[in-house]
Amino acid sequence: MLHASTLQFHFLSQEDLFKRLNTSVTAATVVTPNRRLAQALVNAFNLHQLDRQLVVWETPDILPLAAFFERIYLNTLYSNQGAELPLLLNAVQAHVLWEKVIQSDETGGLLLNITQAARLALEAWQLLHDWQLSNNFGQYPLNEDSIAFRSWSGTYRKHLVENNLTDLACLGDLIRTLCAQGWIEGPDELFCFGFDHFTPQQIAVLNALKASGSSIALIQSPVIDREPDGDKDTYAARRVCYTDVEDEIYHAAVWARSRLEADPSVSIGIIVPALTQRRSMLQRVFSNVMQPDVCAALSQPYQHSVSRLPFNISLGLPLLDYPLVDTALTILALVSQAVTYDRISDLLRSPFIGGSDVEINDRALLDQKLRRHAAPNLTLEQLVLLLQILSDDKRQESRSETGCPVLIKNFSMLLTFCQCDLPQKARHNDYAELMLSILQIVGFPGERTLDSREYQTLQKLHEIVAELATLDRIIPQTGFAGALRRLNHIASNTLFQPQTPLVPIQILGILEATGLKFDHLWVMGLSDEQWPLRPRTNPFIPYALQQKSGMPMGSVTEIFSFSQRITDRWMNSADEVILSHPKFSDSFDALEILSSPLIRSIPESSVELPRYQSHRDLIVQTVRLEHVVDDRASSMTKYNAGGGVAVIKDYAACPFRAWARHRMAVDTVDTPHVGLDAMERGILVHQVLASVWNKFKTKQALDKTNQEDLDNILFAASHDAVQSIKRKRPFALSDRFLSIECRRLVRLVREWLEAERDRDDFMVEATEHSHVIQIGELRLQGRLDRVDRLENGMQLIIDYKTSQYKIDAMLGERPDEPQLPLYLVMANPPLIDVAGIAFATIKSGEMGFSALVREDGVLPGVGAFDKTGACGSFANWTALFNHWNAVFLQLASGFMSGDARVMPKNFPETCRYCDFQPFCRVTERLVTTENRDAVNE
Repeated sequence: MLHASTLQFHFLSQEDLFKRLNTSVTAATVVTPNRRLAQALVNAFNLHQLDRQLVVWETPDILPLAAFFERIYLNTLYSNQGAELPLLLNAVQAHVLWEKVIQSDETGGLLLNITQAARLALEAWQLLHDWQLSNNFGQYPLNEDSIAFRSWSGTYRKHLVENNLTDLACLGDLIRTLCAQGWIEGPDELFCFGFDHFTPQQIAVLNALKASGSSIALIQSPVIDREPDGDKDTYAARRVCYTDVEDEIYHAAVWARSRLEADPSVSIGIIVPALTQRRSMLQRVFSNVMQPDVCAALSQPYQHSVSRLPFNISLGLPLLDYPLVDTALTILALVSQAVTYDRISDLLRSPFIGGSDVEINDRALLDQKLRRHAAPNLTLEQLVLLLQILSDDKRQESRSETGCPVLIKNFSMLLTFCQCDLPQKARHNDYAELMLSILQIVGFPGERTLDSREYQTLQKLHEIVAELATLDRIIPQTGFAGALRRLNHIASNTLFQPQTPLVPIQILGILEATGLKFDHLWVMGLSDEQWPLRPRTNPFIPYALQQKSGMPMGSVTEIFSFSQRITDRWMNSADEVILSHPKFSDSFDALEILSSPLIRSIPESSVELPRYQSHRDLIVQTVRLEHVVDDRASSMTKYNAGGGVAVIKDYAACPFRAWARHRMAVDTVDTPHVGLDAMERGILVHQVLASVWNKFKTKQALDKTNQEDLDNILFAASHDAVQSIKRKRPFALSDRFLSIECRRLVRLVREWLEAERDRDDFMVEATEHSHVIQIGELRLQGRLDRVDRLENGMQLIIDYKTSQYKIDAMLGERPDEPQLPLYLVMANPPLIDVAGIAFATIKSGEMGFSALVREDGVLPGVGAFDKTGACGSFANWTALFNHWNAVFLQLASGFMSGDARVMPKNFPETCRYCDFQPFCRVTERLVTTENRDAVNE
């Protein structure tokens, strides 16, 4: 419903508009509420000209009203009177100025998020001018937010006046003033097309243009003008209900495809109130329905000929979400701050930096290796040093120059540039140029030819860098980090969608669809949660003032009336109109929801739709199914495994795990972490104990050492151990943390040595000693933690553990911890006269041995093996020895034969922390079992 003051303008139909555009000899301009409607009107005019069988015609001047106002300002700026005009701030400059004003204010300085406060303040400033509320602002009770905004807006206005500036909110008032002064020559004829309402500021500008000599006419779109036929029900639209949001989207996609196949020339509209939240799901579901084959999954450039889908989602993504822009901003972030390793990993594998095509495989391997040495956050200097260290190690190992020389060279050059040529303070314009230079140094955007979408994204990136340069008008100087923060803000608040060819199916938001006409229209998501819209009031303007102004989003009454008008307009927007809503919400509890009250009067019906085959259906129909036993790999006659005794341990746990890890060489991806993980702590304990016993050799030497000397020995061994970790992960561990870890190791090992003093005399014969494990034709490399020679001349094999293990873990047909029995039975050369095997639990407060020994007295508190319940079935040590021999031969034979069954020993516990769940997919059974157990409980 148009404002009453617009009645002074005369009205024309769209047909009359086209006639005037064809016959008018005067300058004519058409303005619309938004850019999409302007483009739709241009397309409609072109079709009109083609229907008249014209070959050539003059392009009409059609543009959004906001762009028209800016054009008036720019024409005046470059005229003779332009020197006196205030300079116009763009949206980015205005936002930064609001940030500056708020930050300098005593109240604003206490805010946690000044950027968000500036956004809301800028919005409030715009509303005050659009609806001419400034004079009434102080007449209403003000809360703390409104009082603060009044103070900020006074400072903001003062800055504009003192610096001869204006902004987009004040532009309408400026144009009205210039019209009164006779400085503006408006168009001879101005046509306003498709407006539902005008703001008071817009009406004032139109009146000023009319007073200055322009003829103003209002042309409503056919959707608004169209009246229902007398014999046709006003609510001929159908209302349908589906289970949930995804089901609703799927049926809308099937409906759109069926209508398009029936007539390829039709226009189809899909209106989604919650388009922002549903964009990804819409893209996925519509793509699957419109193109149910594998072509869309092909890499570039193979999919160019098949990737033109017949639909377009109008809402773009934030520019920051595009990979090309994310790569550029990650590179710039590295210059001034530490960056998370996840972003660095993406950067290493990005196709948008120099040398990516040649080094793509080596960079993926480098990323995998770098994860073992990197900290969770890295600076540019740390990254370059790690790359150089790993590169030197690789050359020493392979004696070749293979690797990532281009990558290392580019980032080394970037580091040198930043250390020498990056100023501490500069103008935004200088930093904008520097940013482009920095990107050039690393070869951005890569060597390969960009496709159309990537090229458009690159151009948009250059545009926002140019916007950054304009901020010198607001903040004369800044640091690189501040400039980069503002560039990130611009990128995250810039919605961008690459231009695509015209397509028949348009997926739109509510406001974008205003005034558009379709052959078929589907409006989805019309539940009482989404429709009518909810008021979106500004916290800085008194609510009563917003309510009285009549702004559409300012009160419940106005937003309901606005939603009702939009709903009524949908009924006239197409010959076929479908209104749909889900039955259940998509929240975790999936509550049942009602349809919107605005469409509840329409009887619920159904839409008959064809069934289209999915990608899975197409595969099933085009192949002949064969039953293949896929749990058996090729057998081996000989095998030298680098995984050591873990081959037998993994096979005992699950044959598939052993096959994946040791035959397929499937490896897990490490995640850089803070501090030390359990494996690293265990390695440190092993290293310290090995160093200590290499020095003492015997228990007698330990007993003779006084406490001070022992502490010195332990400290030296612990220091060497933590330094070895430091060399491996130079930036992940601070010196303070390593000092704390060193003291922890001293206390832990001292406590263990006190426990060892209770033993009879012994001599440490070997520490960290390598042994060959020969099990039939399977040859493994093992490393013994320690071998002791007892007083009676027999040996004791010890394996250090930092948590408790029971002796049951060494027994059974599929032992959990087979390493000690393996050394006992299969070592080559064999270990003779072994008195037993023992787990040494090195854990504060729980020090001790879990062991299987031949006779009593070998270890304090440990009895002979045949006195334990677990070994009751073995008559003597030889029987136990023979049992292990048979078990290991059977396990080795199974591994060598290619057994790769998914057969965890104790499902689901064996699988709970396995790294290969996505590979064998046993996790699907695990989830199902857990869900079933939860239901039973």
